[in-house]
Amino acid sequence: MSATQVCGGTLFTPEAGKALERVLQSTEFVIREDKVDLSTAAMAKELEEAYRSGKEVRNMPMPDCDVSGKPKEIDGFGHYPSAQVRFKAFSKNAGIPDYVPGATDSGVKVGGRVRQRSVAFDCVSPRVGSTAEVPLRITATFFNKFDKGNGDEAVLDKDYFLLVHTAALSMAKELGCAHNGGLPDRADAVPSMNG
Repeated sequence: MSATQVCGGTLFTPEAGKALERVLQSTEFVIREDKVDLSTAAMAKELEEAYRSGKEVRNMPMPDCDVSGKPKEIDGFGHYPSAQVRFKAFSKNAGIPDYVPGATDSGVKVGGRVRQRSVAFDCVSPRVGSTAEVPLRITATFFNKFDKGNGDEAVLDKDYFLLVHTAALSMAKELGCAHNGGLPDRADAVPSMNG
């Protein structure tokens, strides 16, 4: 399958698909037997359930989609170039004390580590039942599990962010988040990415 067909064919734009090809150094993708290929709609339902669980939101499963390129032989061994997109739900109804990191976050926040980028946003949605006072807080994370690649991490970092931004925006649209959760249409328009 192509890069735009992974994750149910609903998570990545053609531009993000090209970024995924660069990150995983592959133009063909497979669903491995032990992995799940969830669509945006299926993952959105899990986030809705997490929000509606109230204080249990912290213990709810995090929906994800695993992406693998065709196996590559590296140093005599077969490796699947793989990545994962994961979504975590949070709510002010979770009963987390304000001193816990992230407990009082609001608005669009960007984070990252080596081979990983994340974007968090607030979703106010009639579909979910979330409100401006108690929004569904969603963190989308893209993690490149392929540590055998030969790509330049400084260059790939923009691809990681494009992928996570596209996934987050797809989720915001699927859930009907007001103003797309504050996410701009383009990844390069997120203020923290221009600095």
